[in-house]
Amino acid sequence: MENILEAEALKFAYISEDETYHFALNGIDLEIKEGEFVVILGHNGSGKSTFARLVNALNTPTSGALRVAGMDTAVEKNQLAIRKTAGMVFQNPDNQLVATVVDEEVAFGPENLGVPREEILKRVQESLEMVGMEKYKKRAPHMLSGGQKQRIAIASTLAMHPKMIIFDEATAMLDPKGREDILKIIRRLNAQGMTILLITHFMEEAVDADQVVVMNNGFLLKKGTPREIFFDENLLQEASLLPPFAAQLSMELGKAGLDVAPALKREELVQAICQLQ
Repeated sequence: MENILEAEALKFAYISEDETYHFALNGIDLEIKEGEFVVILGHNGSGKSTFARLVNALNTPTSGALRVAGMDTAVEKNQLAIRKTAGMVFQNPDNQLVATVVDEEVAFGPENLGVPREEILKRVQESLEMVGMEKYKKRAPHMLSGGQKQRIAIASTLAMHPKMIIFDEATAMLDPKGREDILKIIRRLNAQGMTILLITHFMEEAVDADQVVVMNNGFLLKKGTPREIFFDENLLQEASLLPPFAAQLSMELGKAGLDVAPALKREELVQAICQLQ
């Protein structure tokens, strides 16, 4: 598979009023292949949301290089094509919704791209069906729940036909049921071939990822599979992160002398405990 994202020595600095540079990213090297499910973890201030904004070309690098589908994000003429390629869903859905009717909201992006009307209608229907919101297409977005609004935001992104979707803390403001609904959509989209970049502080959301990236203070500390990340206690301590519940409990049981296999998911943990003699 080809890379859809390539970051090389990527740096980004915010500039204060006294023209002091405050670096939020410090030399990030990362590759994401088409169709991958990648999760970026880190506490507040780690630089993960700054990285997301660079991928979507909302900001441009201070130094280094970032390419999306081979397009340099620092080149202004590439930025519209990059935003079409890498759609973005933000933390607060209310900040993304602009229309007063759901189907008009989902049609907004394609309309601005000059997509023909018949194609827009098709995209609206397909996108709403993909997030399970087709029954609400004539509803007012402000009358929906937070989880439903976020699904509309995802549908609006899907209607642009991106190759990749960046979810920047998209579940942070939702209750557990709304969060799980969004995760089911993310998993389904990835199973259908969509590249996913999920930025989150919920460790359990990373257990199904192909690649997990841990950031801290603008640095990329480690990238690897969920098992390589969540059973690296020194790494998690350095990044001030806790492993998912199942991983943490399985490690504690092992330290207590029980022969429990390391588990990432609760189902794995239950199975491991049931196999104890």
